[in-house]
Amino acid sequence: MNGGYVLGANGLPFLVQGKELLLQLARLRLCLRKGKFPYSQEAGSKLWALDLNGEHSRERALALANEALLDLAGVQAESAEISGGKIIFRIVTPLGEGEVEYGEIQGDTGTDAGGL
Repeated sequence: MNGGYVLGANGLPFLVQGKELLLQLARLRLCLRKGKFPYSQEAGSKLWALDLNGEHSRERALALANEALLDLAGVQAESAEISGGKIIFRIVTPLGEGEVEYGEIQGDTGTDAGGL
């Protein structure tokens, strides 16, 4: 599975493919606010509205993440850990596992992209 180019730590572009591409696509779906992408109103998640201090917040985060990942065949969130305003998801793909971080949640400003 071939993907696009992203900037590396050194600022130079490199090709993302395979498992890393699937994890990148998962992160995009988690960080994008559902209903805010003009070309696909169904793309994205409702994680931005999650109360991290609420009852069962980890379970709700996991459910919201898996809802956002439905259109990625074979990709799902296996676990969620909440720490310091961030959610770290364990993502399982057909090509392996990895972690995806949903950045600091800043409330409903309409501009937060989950650390994107």
